[in-house]
Amino acid sequence: RSPTDRLPLVGAAPARALARVDAPARLVHRYGTEAPVVAGLGGEPVVEGRPETVGELRFAVLAEGARSVADLLDRRTRIGLVTAERAAATGLAEAVLAHRG
Repeated sequence: RSPTDRLPLVGAAPARALARVDAPARLVHRYGTEAPVVAGLGGEPVVEGRPETVGELRFAVLAEGARSVADLLDRRTRIGLVTAERAAATGLAEAVLAHRG
């Protein structure tokens, strides 16, 4: 058995509690009770036409320990899987990392 099998994920909550979270549904689905924090970190899109926001990049750095552009764009958001979108988002990802959020 895993020693962490009973530890809830950050932001995890029962559906009733999540229904009361004051944040966009997409963020609540992904971040749970942490969604208002993510929304407060910036709602501008990382890449025009995609749903991911600057707040999500900032949250990944500040709260989740993201330390590289690849971590932000490939693993956390999947933006980096499309070459043109990676190119469009790299500068912003570098700036978020440089400012540590």
